[in-house]
Amino acid sequence: MIRHLLPLLLALLVTPAAALAQDNAAPETTGFYRFEPTSALSTLGIIYAIAMVALFLYIGWVSKNRVATSTDYYAAGRSVGGLSNGLAMTSNYMSLATFLGFTALLWSIQYFLVAITLSFLGGFVMISIAIAPCLRRGGHFTSMQFIGDRFGHTAKIIAVLCMILLAQLYLIGQMKGVGNVFQVMFHWDYTTGLIVGGLVVTTYVTIGGMYGLSYNQTAQAIIMGIALFLPAVIILWKLGAGWASFFPPFGYGNLVPQMMEALPSYFDPFSTSDGTLPLTPKFYTAIMLSIAFGTIGLPHIAMRYLTAPTVHSAKISTLWGILFIGLVFFTTFAIGFAAKLYTVNELNANGLAIEPNQADLLVVIMSQAFTPAWIAALPVAGALAAGMSTIGGLLMVIGTGIGNDIYSTLVPKAEDRSRVKAGYIFTAFGGIVTIMLALNPPAFLLTSVIWAFVVASSTFTPVLILGIWWKGANRAGAIAGMLVGGFLSIALWWTKGSLLGVQLIHLGPLGFLVTAIFSASAAWFTTVVVSLLTGGEKDERILRMVDQIHGWRQYHPDRYNGKAFPLACAGIALALMVWSAMPDPAFEAAAAAKSPAETEVASTTAD
Repeated sequence: MIRHLLPLLLALLVTPAAALAQDNAAPETTGFYRFEPTSALSTLGIIYAIAMVALFLYIGWVSKNRVATSTDYYAAGRSVGGLSNGLAMTSNYMSLATFLGFTALLWSIQYFLVAITLSFLGGFVMISIAIAPCLRRGGHFTSMQFIGDRFGHTAKIIAVLCMILLAQLYLIGQMKGVGNVFQVMFHWDYTTGLIVGGLVVTTYVTIGGMYGLSYNQTAQAIIMGIALFLPAVIILWKLGAGWASFFPPFGYGNLVPQMMEALPSYFDPFSTSDGTLPLTPKFYTAIMLSIAFGTIGLPHIAMRYLTAPTVHSAKISTLWGILFIGLVFFTTFAIGFAAKLYTVNELNANGLAIEPNQADLLVVIMSQAFTPAWIAALPVAGALAAGMSTIGGLLMVIGTGIGNDIYSTLVPKAEDRSRVKAGYIFTAFGGIVTIMLALNPPAFLLTSVIWAFVVASSTFTPVLILGIWWKGANRAGAIAGMLVGGFLSIALWWTKGSLLGVQLIHLGPLGFLVTAIFSASAAWFTTVVVSLLTGGEKDERILRMVDQIHGWRQYHPDRYNGKAFPLACAGIALALMVWSAMPDPAFEAAAAAKSPAETEVASTTAD
């Protein structure tokens, strides 16, 4: 598959792919497919869900007995081993939006999802190299706490506010998914399912702290793996993948000839939506700057490294995490590929189309179509486990950010017991607020989640990397960078690329992801330039701290203090900002070939 991405190196030679629309258009549809679970599927799904909820609450309750100090509550006593932490990272990252929404995204954008998958994994590689060891050596509970120690209390408060913003964006998608599962599978109304599922995860995270979260996330990763692998094998086998089905990525490979015959445009790396919407190098750049760099900035991911007993254990956790996450991602990709093939060959061929709000259920649709009920119900359990795992991680980071980082700033002499109590209160508060916000969620599970990645890459990532690898980054630069990146990541997404009536970004027909090129680059540029203009960091205590978190025993003032790295970052960032503001001929050609109504529908569907 990677071979298909090599044309990116020849980006200047790319031409619009809109011409594929006529040759490879799907058959004309006359109606919509509506998924209805069988009674057996619903019954078994309820049984699996009840069993899981009981298990998660039990683990949370038992873990409560291990919480004695703030280190226990916020970092599980820094005692989570490599394998367990790797599994916890997997379930923490593989959210419900990924478990269900990944197939919906593949259904919409097709081969482009390869770049997204590789960016997810690439983000973890960059974390293990650039961020995790240094944060662990610093002995922090959160990345916000590191920002506070490195850049001061004001920067920490701004970082916590940015964290709350992106955590809520991330959480809304997860809460919506939990509500949807209960609504569709168990015939509950959405609000009831949302409240029940949200309160369950809020309860076990609040009472068990990071111990309860870590043990639950380990169990949830195992549940997710089984719930996805077994249906995938059977589905691929029945679609004709043969013995390769037992390793889903290979089963996907065996189905490629069928897809080439049914929908050749699927494999065009520069088009999507049946070849009618063009992809350009801007989107691949946006994927890197949002997904890969956004992963670095996600605070609930960074927290997992801070529970490891040693830096070595944190690195081992990353290796296990990359292995498990890669297996789940590529298995999800394979089952999504199968769902696309099934949609074209079976549903579209019979005049039926999948509605956008049904696309998130493609995993369950395929399972019910090809597997016995006891296996078909497993993705329901896996989806709930995935949603609850990520919700738990985000609630924990909210509780830690407010209960520890903000509370310790406002009440510096607070007793350790009071800080633990604050964690209980603010973790529960975060869960209740998120449930309320999820009552009116976005149409697609992944919409708000991808927005969270854009916010993370535009706020946390530049400040973390520059703060760790460049001593010259100072308080003024960090504060300015987070404020500029945070404002632009919200404003440009909300206004579809315009600011004060000026169209800063030409989004094209695929959506808001391109805003990350401008907002993230602006944050990098602002942090560097403001730090340089204000004289850089002068506090020797902080300069010594930078050496210490890198593991140096002897302080050297010139180490990590050169100008080449920050100037290169600023130059690249400025170039990307200018490039993102330039109109893209491919988008203009696609828009000219469509009516305004068609363009609007395509944009809405893709987003």
